Amino acid sequence: MASDELRRDRRLLVGGLLALFALSALADPRGLALAWLGALLLFRRGAVTALRRLLVAVVPVSAGLSLASAGFTALVAGRPVALGPLLALNLRTTLLAFLTFSVLARVKLMRALAPWPAASRLLAIVLGQIHALRLLVTESSLGLRSRMVRKPSATDVLRGAGGVTGALFVLSVRNSREVADALRSRGV
Repeated sequence: MASDELRRDRRLLVGGLLALFALSALADPRGLALAWLGALLLFRRGAVTALRRLLVAVVPVSAGLSLASAGFTALVAGRPVALGPLLALNLRTTLLAFLTFSVLARVKLMRALAPWPAASRLLAIVLGQIHALRLLVTESSLGLRSRMVRKPSATDVLRGAGGVTGALFVLSVRNSREVADALRSRGV
């Protein structure tokens, strides 16, 4: 039973990676819309959760950067920018993110990567770095709030982030080294 789940996890992981690679070359909005429809049908179980994550983590950044790029390009060029390529870019970005969220929700990653110790180590280090960056955001925000009478503005956050960023990056490098050493000592 466990080996069947392991094979299923590996097949899904490899299939997801191949799909991400293939779909990253797709640039036609109609093709991307069809790929979106296929992805929604294929991953309909859990689609709401993946779409919620997509709306929180990917869409604001992707759409914001596209709008800023279109605005800056229009300002420099002195004429409106064609929105078709930006639409295709956003469709592709959100499709790749949706597939990633959907595949990772179904795969036990450490178990699937167990035969490849370097991949397991790399995954543990990446997860450690993500945790360190989360600490950067929360600790910096909490530190500013505790030292200020008023709610910190964006300028205050940027001014105070330098020292905390340096300290947390040093901490994350040390944590990554410790995790890698621990994994290596366990034979992973």
